[in-house]
Amino acid sequence: MTQAGLNSIELAKQNGSWTILDEVEELIIPNDLEETFKNHKGSKNYFLSLSKSIRKRMLTSLVLAKRPETRQKRVNEIATLAGQTKNTTP
Repeated sequence: MTQAGLNSIELAKQNGSWTILDEVEELIIPNDLEETFKNHKGSKNYFLSLSKSIRKRMLTSLVLAKRPETRQKRVNEIATLAGQTKNTTP
């Protein structure tokens, strides 16, 4: 690897981007989403029934939100939609 590549890795480790998606890869539900699921009956079970790739996409959108307001909006959307569609699963 070139020095530029090594420098990029070091920078990513320093600014947190090296590990930002670790919890997403492990499919760990963040606390704010977990709490919001409690307000939407059946939403967590529906969320957990989705494929890993879909859950990762949703969790990634939370992690990559730049503003707290955007993250909260996405948390609410995920929980609300999961709560609404829980009745359509077999």
